[in-house]
Amino acid sequence: MEHEQQGANGTPPGPEDDFVVEFDFDGGWLGLTLHEGTKAEARQLAADLVAQFDPLCLDVSKAALQQELEEHALSVQESGPLLAAVAYTDSGVFLADMAVLAYGEDGVTRPSPKEYEGMLLKWSYAEVKGDAQITEVELPIGPAVRVQAVLVEKRRFGWGKKLSESVRYWVWPTGHEEILLAEARWLNFERTDELTDLVDRIMPSLRLVPVPPEPTHPEPGPAAPESPREL
Repeated sequence: MEHEQQGANGTPPGPEDDFVVEFDFDGGWLGLTLHEGTKAEARQLAADLVAQFDPLCLDVSKAALQQELEEHALSVQESGPLLAAVAYTDSGVFLADMAVLAYGEDGVTRPSPKEYEGMLLKWSYAEVKGDAQITEVELPIGPAVRVQAVLVEKRRFGWGKKLSESVRYWVWPTGHEEILLAEARWLNFERTDELTDLVDRIMPSLRLVPVPPEPTHPEPGPAAPESPREL
């Protein structure tokens, strides 16, 4: 998935390092977040995910599915997501991807949903086709604006265009300075109702979870004096 906003260092500015994004994923979504971003990590994660599929239901080989998941994990990592996920059928067919990013700067007051209206329908890699559906919603984590739109995506090197559909949630977490963007995208319009439901069903479980601080090791104190030797 491509994203249109980036920070000065090429990746979106994220929330405080002592928080991670979590969902209560149910059937259909596979977590694809990398922490180190290495090929070895992506390979191991892909292998663990493939192991969750029933081999009797797969229409593709386990090796091909693992390679696809590995490549997707590394590709989405380039946009610096706080969380990444994909949806697959039981037979191993890719359906949709999803990523969560954060925008904001320390000490800078974030714009309100009303002030942020101009950004809701901006994609760097696509234009909105027709009228988008925009709805204000209230999530447990805070107020949000839901956007659903059909996109006309620009193909690389200018060779034609393709249509996709996206559901976005712009979220203003209560007690935080950042704005979160949770975005899912797919190409199969025949499954729009199913995939929209997959996104909408998990959004109320979105949360920022504190990460326990790493234990600190105290500096060694002065050595204890030796006991007097016996004569």
